[in-house]
Amino acid sequence: MSVRAYAARHADVLLACAVALAALGMYIASLPPWYAAWDTGELQTVAAILGIAHPPACPAFVLLGWLFVHVIPFGNAAWRVNFMCSCAIAVSAGFLMPIARMFGTTRVVATLCALAFALAAVPWRDATRAEVQDVALVFRVLAIFFALRYARDGSARDFFAMALATGLAGATHGISLLLLPGLAILIASRRTFSLRLLALGVAGVVLGLLPYAYLPLRSLWIASHGLDPTVAIGLPPGLPFWNYDDPHTWPNFVRVITGADFDVHSGFAGFLALGDYPRFGTALVDHVKDTYGIPGLLLAAIGAGAYVVRRDPRGIALVVCALLPVPYTESYVELQDPDRYYLFTLWCSGIALGTGFELVLALFRLDSRSVLRFAFWGGLVASFLTVATDRQRMFDQRLDYTAPMYVSDVKSLTPDNAIVLAEWAYSTPLAYAAYVDNSLGNRVVVASAPQQYVSYIDTWLQTRPVYLVSFSDQVTMPGLHLDLIKDGPYYVYAITKART
Repeated sequence: MSVRAYAARHADVLLACAVALAALGMYIASLPPWYAAWDTGELQTVAAILGIAHPPACPAFVLLGWLFVHVIPFGNAAWRVNFMCSCAIAVSAGFLMPIARMFGTTRVVATLCALAFALAAVPWRDATRAEVQDVALVFRVLAIFFALRYARDGSARDFFAMALATGLAGATHGISLLLLPGLAILIASRRTFSLRLLALGVAGVVLGLLPYAYLPLRSLWIASHGLDPTVAIGLPPGLPFWNYDDPHTWPNFVRVITGADFDVHSGFAGFLALGDYPRFGTALVDHVKDTYGIPGLLLAAIGAGAYVVRRDPRGIALVVCALLPVPYTESYVELQDPDRYYLFTLWCSGIALGTGFELVLALFRLDSRSVLRFAFWGGLVASFLTVATDRQRMFDQRLDYTAPMYVSDVKSLTPDNAIVLAEWAYSTPLAYAAYVDNSLGNRVVVASAPQQYVSYIDTWLQTRPVYLVSFSDQVTMPGLHLDLIKDGPYYVYAITKART
C-alpha cells in the first residue's frame, strides 16, 4: 500500500471514529435514567438477571447486556443496557462512513450521510432504549463490511469475520436471516471458492450462533434452583422474565427460537402478497423520506438505480439487503412498532444516498473547488436538517420517571406479600423493581392477561392477597369480586372472593 493510500485509509478510520463518538455523545446526553415499560423494561430486566426474553429470546443481546450491566461502572442496570444500545447504533453509524467510501463516495459526503443516519429520528430513538434491533443492526453492518472486503480482496480472514458476524446477528434476532441473499451475492461476485473457505464460513456461523446454547442451559439452571418465584405459587414453568417458555426441552427450545408464540408467518407471507407491494413501496418511501428528507430520498433512489443499471454486485447486494425487510415488516400483523425493523434499510439507504449525490455532482461536472459544489453540500445538509427539527423531546427523556412512579404507586396500593397480576406493558417495570432493584419485598409479579390465571386465584387467596393491574376499567372475573382502587391511566384492582 502506498503512503498516500495508507494516509487516506487512516483518515477514513479517524472520521468514522469521530462520527461514532459524536453520535454516542448525543445518545448519552439524551439517555433515559430509569427502567421503562413494554419490551424495553423486559430487556432491561432479563439482561440484568440473565433471564430468558420473549421469543426469539435474543440470547446474544441478553449475554451482551449482562456483560454491560456487570462491567460498566456507572449508572443503574437499566441505563447500562440502554447504553449498550447507544453503542450499537453509534458503531453502525460510524461504519456507514467507510462503507460509503467503498462505493466511491467522497469523504465529506460519506461523513454527512453517516451523521444524518445517526441523528435521524428512528436511529436516535432506538439508540436511547433497550432494543434488540440495535444490536442486530451492528452485527448485520459488520457482516456487510467484511463481506465487501472479502469481495474486494478475497481474504479468508474477512470471510470468517463475515460468517461470525452473521451468526451473531442471527443469535440476536431472526430478521437477520434476510441478510443472507445479499451476502450470497457478494460471495458469488468473488468467483472463487474452496473447501477451506466453506469450513471457515461454517465455523464462523456456528461460533456466532453459540449464544443459543445459553437458552436450554440457563432454563435448566433456573428451574433446578427455583429462581422463578411464579413457580413457587403454583404456576407452571415458562413465564416471562426468568424462564420464558421453559426452553430446556427440545420442543420448547424450537418453540422459542422460531417465535411460535407469535404470528411470524404473517411476515414471511408478505413476500408472496404481490398485490401489497405498492403499499410496501409507499412505506419504504415514507421511512426514507422521514429519515433523510425529500432530496435525500431522491438521491438514495438515484444511487440504488445506478447500482442496478451498472450491474454492480456490491450495490445490488446492498439494494437486496435494504428491500427484503420491508415486506416482512409491513406484513407482520403482531408488530407494534415497525419503525425499528427499518433500521438496516435506513442504514443501507444512507450509502445509496451518498452514491446518488456523487452521481449528481458528476452530472453537473462540479470539481472539488466549485462554489456550486459547496452549495450542493449545503443543500444536502439542509435536507437532513428539515427532518431533524424536533430533537428536544429526545433530551426530555432524561426527566421521564413514569415507570418508577408507577411502581411506587403499586407498592403503596399493595401489601408486601401480594401477588400482582399485570398486563404485559405494566408487568415489565414491576419485574425490574422485583428482580433487579429488589425493591418489591415479597410481592410476586405475574405477567398475564386479566383472566389468564383465574383458576389459580381462589387458591392464592387462601394465603396471599391478589391484585390486578390492567388497561381496562371494565374487568370482570367469574366467581371473584374486583374492587377498583386506582383509576387511570392504569387501573389497579384488589381481588377477593365473590360476596354471597
